[in-house]
Amino acid sequence: MHIIATIGPSCISKNVIKELINNGVDIFRFNFSHGNLKDFTNIKKIIKELNEKIHIMGDLSGGKVRISDRLPYIYKIYNGEEILICGEDKYKVPNYNKRKLIPLNLNSELINKKNIKNISMKDNTMHFKIIEYTEKGIKAIVKRGGIVRGGKGCNIKSLEREKGIITERDKVYLDWCIEEKIEIICQSFVEEVEDIKVVKEYIKNKSDKYNPKIWGKIETPRGIKNTKEIEKEVDGIVIGRGDLIPETNLLSAPIYQNKLLKKINEDRKVEDIIIGTHILNSMKQGRRPEFSEVDSIYNLINKNVNGFLLSGETSIGKAPVETVKFLKGLIRMYSGIIK
Repeated sequence: MHIIATIGPSCISKNVIKELINNGVDIFRFNFSHGNLKDFTNIKKIIKELNEKIHIMGDLSGGKVRISDRLPYIYKIYNGEEILICGEDKYKVPNYNKRKLIPLNLNSELINKKNIKNISMKDNTMHFKIIEYTEKGIKAIVKRGGIVRGGKGCNIKSLEREKGIITERDKVYLDWCIEEKIEIICQSFVEEVEDIKVVKEYIKNKSDKYNPKIWGKIETPRGIKNTKEIEKEVDGIVIGRGDLIPETNLLSAPIYQNKLLKKINEDRKVEDIIIGTHILNSMKQGRRPEFSEVDSIYNLINKNVNGFLLSGETSIGKAPVETVKFLKGLIRMYSGIIK
């Protein structure tokens, strides 16, 4: 059973990493949507010095929609304000009032098809209602505000993403993974088998000696629909619940998760079935774990899940070591009962 800890400010010291390993972490996740290669190189060195057998997972951004890194400043938007959302191509046009303009890492053509009603950001904690399509972008009313900064994740239901594309940013991180011989590559927002094939082809063209495990992270209804084909090209499936919720909705996400697990268990084609995000969120805040979280972990183990990916719990959480220790105890207890 895998316990995957996401690297972040709460667990970058050697002592904390050592404690995480001692308490059950066997894979560390490097989230390439955040951080930089210099830091990842240093952390990888620390991990391998502590235990060479610990694996590292490089998590590519994939087709994740984000606020463009071209946004040069950080600002706050408030409930009831009117904003303009556009693609990077429109953001290049001069004479815009950029203070209330949010550019996304997309071409405007993709977001201007007039079938989008709502846009959310930061795991659905920020929410915008579309009110008008204009030549300059989409006008929206802020329903739930927050901080706007480059790189922040966005979710747009029914968006038709480009398929089989590797971004220039992901190519940089893939090159680093090849050079550093990272053991697991995870492609995010996998919706079609081409999203996996393009990563494998890129690796093959760069090095015929590098053969990492390839995991596909499924986070949308379209990805779930195409699971059978995706399974043929991957070693493992990660169910990314952090984005599955805003890509569907809170009430439907458990139904989609169960549907996906049923498909995977019927096919039995992949070695690893990993649940990512919303594992022990209460402990991220320094609180005691809740019954609903413990119950969920038990039921997931009962459905043949063999790994849990901790995200904010270890990267920014208040008690990363205690969280891992608690999760390890649950896995040991429930795995024994279920067997």
